[in-house]
Amino acid sequence: MASPSANSYQEPTSLKRPRSSKLLGWIWPILWLGLLIGSGIVGGWALIWLMRIPPLPECATISPQSTDGDRIYCAKAQAQSSDPQALVGAIELVATWSQDHPRYEDALEPLRQASERLLSKAQQRMQAGDLEAAVDLASQIPLDTPLRPAAQAAIYRWRQEWAAAATVETEVQQAIQRQQWDQARQSLQRLKTLSSDYWLRDRYQYWVESIDLEQQAWAQLQEARSLANQGTPAELKQAIGLAHSIDLRSHAWTSAEVEINRWSESLLMHAFRRWELGDVEGAIAAVQAVPPNLNLAPDAQDLIQFGHAQRLASQAKQQAGFQPTYGQLFQLMEAIRAAEQIPTTSPFYDSARQQLQQWQQQLQDLGQLRAAQSVAALGQIGTYRVAIQQAHQVAPERPQRQQAQTLIAHWQKQIERIADRPILRQAEALAQAGTIAALKQAIDQAAQVPQGRALRIPAQTLIAQWRQDIQIIEDRPILNKAMQLADDNQLRQAIETARTIQPERALHERAQGLIQEWTTAIQIAEDGPILQKAKDLAYEGSLTAAINTAAQIGAGRALYDEAQRAIALWRAERDYIWSLREAAAEQSAAAAETTDETAPESSDSEP
Repeated sequence: MASPSANSYQEPTSLKRPRSSKLLGWIWPILWLGLLIGSGIVGGWALIWLMRIPPLPECATISPQSTDGDRIYCAKAQAQSSDPQALVGAIELVATWSQDHPRYEDALEPLRQASERLLSKAQQRMQAGDLEAAVDLASQIPLDTPLRPAAQAAIYRWRQEWAAAATVETEVQQAIQRQQWDQARQSLQRLKTLSSDYWLRDRYQYWVESIDLEQQAWAQLQEARSLANQGTPAELKQAIGLAHSIDLRSHAWTSAEVEINRWSESLLMHAFRRWELGDVEGAIAAVQAVPPNLNLAPDAQDLIQFGHAQRLASQAKQQAGFQPTYGQLFQLMEAIRAAEQIPTTSPFYDSARQQLQQWQQQLQDLGQLRAAQSVAALGQIGTYRVAIQQAHQVAPERPQRQQAQTLIAHWQKQIERIADRPILRQAEALAQAGTIAALKQAIDQAAQVPQGRALRIPAQTLIAQWRQDIQIIEDRPILNKAMQLADDNQLRQAIETARTIQPERALHERAQGLIQEWTTAIQIAEDGPILQKAKDLAYEGSLTAAINTAAQIGAGRALYDEAQRAIALWRAERDYIWSLREAAAEQSAAAAETTDETAPESSDSEP
């Protein structure tokens, strides 16, 4: 009994020992795995840290106190720039390094690139005409660089060229002031010897235009003086107008202003004389050419003001069309404003007041018509009718009555177009089918537009076109049949068939052209053998027979002209042969008389 209990007590102990041993067996692999993972993490972090790119220097804040590497890096970067300031900055970063500097060799390349680019930029500034900016840029190239001599030579060359160009421009300017146009142009040619585009292109073109401008201005002034010397009011007005057209930029304008004032005073005196004689219209017509800004007596200023108002009103009248414009309204408003400035004490007040009342009526009518036009611009039948009612309010005795009637007629036509356009649209829709029945329906529809309506002519045009389309549909089978007969070489039957298409039909002209073509083919077929026979006879030497054969081709036939040319050629050839034979016969007769011998009988045969 003791033995079983002992066995039962030892069994759990024997089972527990393998479990502890198994647990201890897993500890070492887990430990080594942890060490391996940790080592990998540390190694990866170290590799990343070693491969990390250091931050680039901030070239915007670079200074002489920065490291040599940063200065070289920024010098290289700025040397690639197109900004002149950046190029100057690149040079300044490394230009102070001596040959003993450890990074001197590394600095040479960016220094060279920046200097080349800077000199190129300076050249561009010079070509653009900015000499001082070009010199300033070129002077930034350091002394101890290979491009320094080239930069100094360029600066010297530029200054020499500028001095030479300034001398030429002074000579040209003096020649212009003396009005020596040929001398000015001759001196200007020396600019072409320079190398800068600024002088060759810009300044040369400027002086060419200046010479032309001055020459034209002085020619205009001379022509104006010639007109003014005649002394008549008409010539004085022309002279003032011509002088006013002189370009204000020219030197001639200063002299022209003096002449304009002098001529204006003469014209003003003439206007006063016309006024004193009671010729109000003549006075106003004369004074309209006088500028309103002259320093004259009050009465003269009033007359000029009145003439200015008259000119504005006349311009408004000249602009008048069947539709009023804002330009007309503005011109009339300016004329009224000018006339209102004439004081009651002026001798021209009464005349100005009469014109003022008329212009005010015109302005009122134009304003009313302009309002009516704005309503009509909506493009509806109702708005057109409202506009017509407004235009009818312009009384028959008012200045703009005719213009109002013209607008009314125009708007009535617009109403007719709006009313009749659906009729034509429906007709066009019917005609799209292209059949005879559809075209006839379209014609009946378009015929509903009454005579005298705005769309009557377009309707009749469409009707005529559709009638032609019907004729084409009706006659096309006939023409096709005729063409088929012609293709089968039955030309006479084709001609007879095509002749059934009557005149005034749409295809009649086409049919006649084909008939002419087929008739020509028949005549060539008939007369070709005759002409060929005549040619064969001529080739054999029977010229008279050839002529008689070719003459069988009558006038108007297709080969008639060719036959006549051949006949003329053969006759000339035959006449030449006959002349040779006659000459030979005369020589034989002369020889027979000399030798008293009987000449052999000749056997002439006609060719």
